Amino acid sequence: MWMKEVFGTDKPVIGMLHLMALPTDPKYDPKGGIQAVIDRAREDLHALQDGGIDGVLFCNEFSIPYVENVRVVTIACMARIIGELKSEITVPFGVDVAMDPYKVFDLAAAVGADFVRESFFGAYAGDYGITTYAQGEIERHRVDVGCKDVYTLATLVPEGARQVAERPIEDVAKSVTFSIAPGALLVFGNNAGAEIDTTNITRAKSATDTPVFASNGVKADTVADMLKISDGCVVGTWMKYDGKFYNKTDVNRVKQLMDAAKAFRGDI
Repeated sequence: MWMKEVFGTDKPVIGMLHLMALPTDPKYDPKGGIQAVIDRAREDLHALQDGGIDGVLFCNEFSIPYVENVRVVTIACMARIIGELKSEITVPFGVDVAMDPYKVFDLAAAVGADFVRESFFGAYAGDYGITTYAQGEIERHRVDVGCKDVYTLATLVPEGARQVAERPIEDVAKSVTFSIAPGALLVFGNNAGAEIDTTNITRAKSATDTPVFASNGVKADTVADMLKISDGCVVGTWMKYDGKFYNKTDVNRVKQLMDAAKAFRGDI
């Protein structure tokens, strides 16, 4: 599978790098400015890498509440941050622009990302009302901006949402992999750090040869069990100090997580 080529392992653990709020975001700190965001991102990046993470995923996570048409200033700031840190990145990295599947490819093209994570298909009802994704237009935009070879981690059902027309997860996995052939499918819980329904992983895997990742709720004491049934994990909240969403990344928690993952994989 492609993960071995990119991450050096068939079952990678990707660490989320949650960027602080950016200009125009409700939680943005104008006193600290963009430099404070860069400084925090640098701290979190080194905590993840020093802890042994396999890959890093940059996301405008603290832009809450999100918008579907992300403002240009958000992408410009994300590109600047990643650009300033690029020489310090020692692992494969990806980008995630919540909740804009077009601008995620714009950003990936600008910074040379190895992969992206996003919702690319379907219609969902949830906290943000009715959200729809035009996969044909999105895929064409991906090709237009030169990201055809960038691997896509595609959400099966987003956090805090349900399909407008409920379909078995097996059917979704089959039709989506046929249409856009994502690099991997992602199974989420209801919100950041929440436990996921592991049966959704096994059901999706039964329907397709495409890798299926556990995309949240993974902890040091569950990562081995998750890797037994999935093809990789994306971890964020648990690696923060005290496991709190808005806290900085704790290098000791990262090491604890990765020691458990590597023990399961036979890396140590």
